[in-house]
Amino acid sequence: MKRTIKFAIFAALLAMVGSASAQTMINGGLKVSALQTDNQDAKAYGGFYAGFTQNVALSRHVGVAPGIYFNRIAGDNETTVAGITTHNKLTENAIAVPVALNLQMHLTDVSCLYIYAGPEFNIGISSKAEGWVGNSDNHASYDLYEEGVPGELGRYNISWLGGIGAKFDFLNVNLGMSGNFFNRLYDSDIQQKAISLYLGIGLAF
Repeated sequence: MKRTIKFAIFAALLAMVGSASAQTMINGGLKVSALQTDNQDAKAYGGFYAGFTQNVALSRHVGVAPGIYFNRIAGDNETTVAGITTHNKLTENAIAVPVALNLQMHLTDVSCLYIYAGPEFNIGISSKAEGWVGNSDNHASYDLYEEGVPGELGRYNISWLGGIGAKFDFLNVNLGMSGNFFNRLYDSDIQQKAISLYLGIGLAF
């Protein structure tokens, strides 16, 4: 999987640099991610993303859009038993490389509505877990990408993504959803899924 992701990143960068019939879009926005481990209740985390996409026109109505984005999610899931509150905080940073096919409906020469879908290649940077009880200053913390830690994550994954958007001259807005194809946990029979919703706004050049 590592080789597939590295090749996809290289191909995406080549497409961004080498196309004369392309439009650059700088995008950023908010996202909400739900992590679910087997049949346990899903845990929600807020976050943001930022980066850029190069939409390469295949025809007037069809394009392919490779991009590269920084993603961050964070949240503190509290559980209270017998009046004692346990905190489990998670902060994740990752790089995402989407390669989405889009279908456009033109409103004017510079404005359109569009739908898009495709794969997204994910590379984890850090996933810091931190736990403590009550108001204690004694916090236990570790990176979930470290070998052998409880709940160790795989650093590489591939997700699906899809959504809708609108471009009005230089302004681009989009609403989308993504989810991982493969188990987030490293070499484990326990499955962890991640579903994300995101809303973004950006500039098109």
